[in-house]
Amino acid sequence: MDYKISDPKVAELIKNNNGLRRKNRSAKFPSNNENTVKSKTEDSSINNKSNNIKTDNSVYKKLKDPKQIKKKIKLKAPSTKTLALATKQLASMVKTGLPLLESLNILSDSSEDKTLKYVYKDASRGISRGSTFLSMLEKYPQVFDEMYLALVSAGEEAGLLPDVLEREALLLESLAQIKGQISSAMAYPIAIFVLTILVIIVMLVFVIPIFVDIYSNSGTQLPMLTNMLVIASAKIKSISFMSKFVPFILVSGYFIRKELRKNYFINWKDEFLLKMPITKDLVTKSSLANFARTLSALNSAGVPILQALNISRRTLGNRVFKRIVVRMNEEIQSGEPIYKVLASEKYIPVMFTSMFRIGEETGELSEMVNKLADFYEAEVSTSVKSLTSILEPLMIVFVAGVVAVILVAMYLPMFNMMSTVG
Repeated sequence: MDYKISDPKVAELIKNNNGLRRKNRSAKFPSNNENTVKSKTEDSSINNKSNNIKTDNSVYKKLKDPKQIKKKIKLKAPSTKTLALATKQLASMVKTGLPLLESLNILSDSSEDKTLKYVYKDASRGISRGSTFLSMLEKYPQVFDEMYLALVSAGEEAGLLPDVLEREALLLESLAQIKGQISSAMAYPIAIFVLTILVIIVMLVFVIPIFVDIYSNSGTQLPMLTNMLVIASAKIKSISFMSKFVPFILVSGYFIRKELRKNYFINWKDEFLLKMPITKDLVTKSSLANFARTLSALNSAGVPILQALNISRRTLGNRVFKRIVVRMNEEIQSGEPIYKVLASEKYIPVMFTSMFRIGEETGELSEMVNKLADFYEAEVSTSVKSLTSILEPLMIVFVAGVVAVILVAMYLPMFNMMSTVG
């Protein structure tokens, strides 16, 4: 095995070993007895050094063994945006004529993501030993999904790996953009809700006790709303109550979270989101955009339509659309065109079905589906802006309403006292 001389430990061992051999060859022996003694001494010394080198080399091999490293390193899947950027860089380098092995080494050295740094280094190591790029990526299913592997497989078989990697990068960028838009739409209401909870806790802990001291000296009977807030304030400041309440919330949260992951709830939630006017458009358009972009990329790369549909189905987050794709697959196997399945589904827009029909009849399915993806990605951006414009005033009204209820509850006894005096 060839070692890198840049490794200080190995370089020193090899240097010492070579020095001993040169010394042994150039030594002059004055007599047979001395020759025998010296040769035995030097042989034993060399044997000891060689044993040490073998031992150190075995340790070095063990440390350098990727299987050993893989067991110790826990790989965290990179974000879609990070993977898209790395894939785009790899496609650019390979397209300019740089060998794949050298491109992977450059990416491994320059990548800031620890997972991609390790994966690309291991991939370059495997390719140098004769493995294919696909076989190396298949070792990391937590990093590269079926869609990514299918495109790489098609690119390697057709000899069009740079073009396929570039298409893969565009696909990942579009998926990351849709995820980012949806996340940004949800970030505002979540932040406002958390802020509202914090405001309620601050008022219960610091503001309401001040009013409690004022009303306790007056002797007046507190209204029900005010009394509820006073009790809540006393409970939240009680250590004995919180020591029981917090564990109860944690245990309840665990069981609720476990229940929310069951199939019956996920199916109900996905159908409910498609029936709600405020979320229907966003869920439908984002799902169809992901599906269309993935299907177009896979089909244009030469992946069979049945396999492309199965892989595209996994990019869908809504189970209603997943079931539709399953029926599409079944109908194709029985000889029916895709658009007939789409036409019978109430959640599929008419334009989506019409474009599929035109693509199938003209033999330009990839191009038509790609245009659908462009259209629905633009529609997702519009839907996110519309949803944000609706949620912003609603959340402001929600916060104002919560604060107003607390203030009214606190000042209501004062109004009662004034009316009594009057």
